[in-house]
Order: sequence, then structure tokens, then C-alpha cells
Amino acid sequence: MNVLPEVEVKLTRLDLLPRRVCAIVRRIDTESEDIDRLKTLGVCTGRQVEIIKEGDPLILRVFASRLGMSASLAQRVWVAACSPDHCGMKDQPCR
Repeated sequence: MNVLPEVEVKLTRLDLLPRRVCAIVRRIDTESEDIDRLKTLGVCTGRQVEIIKEGDPLILRVFASRLGMSASLAQRVWVAACSPDHCGMKDQPCR
């Protein structure tokens, strides 16, 4: 049986992600009302996202849609940037 070594993934806040960099949502640190709102918009753990426009509000691509998000909310979303040759996207329903 092959066991892959665990790789430490560097997380960054969504509001600090550079434009046009693919990333995977790994953690959301906020109250349940905000989490429910984010899930409704498609932003949840395991989801691929991309910043289209920086600022407040920032413009975020989720699937084929674009949505505006306040910088204060984006500060609570932690993502792992994908490498140019590999994207860690997981097809998972929002939890």
C-alpha cells in the first residue's frame, strides 16, 4: 500500500489572493449566517475560486459566475493557491 506524505499547504486570506490566481477554499472563519450566505453563492470548503477584481468589494469567480464580496467578509475566507501545473479542486457539495 502506497501512502502519500502529507504536504503542508500554505493558506492565505481570500482578500490577499492576487488577481487571476486559482485557489481552493480551505476554511471559513465566520458566523453561521455569513457561512449560509456564502454557501448560497457557491463559496464553500473545497470550491475553486479566482479573484477577478481586487478592492472593496472584490469581484470573485465561482464556477462560471462572478460575484461581489466585501473585503471584510473575504478576510475570513482562507484559500490555498493552486500551482500552475496542478489545481487541487475537489468536486464536493457545499457543507
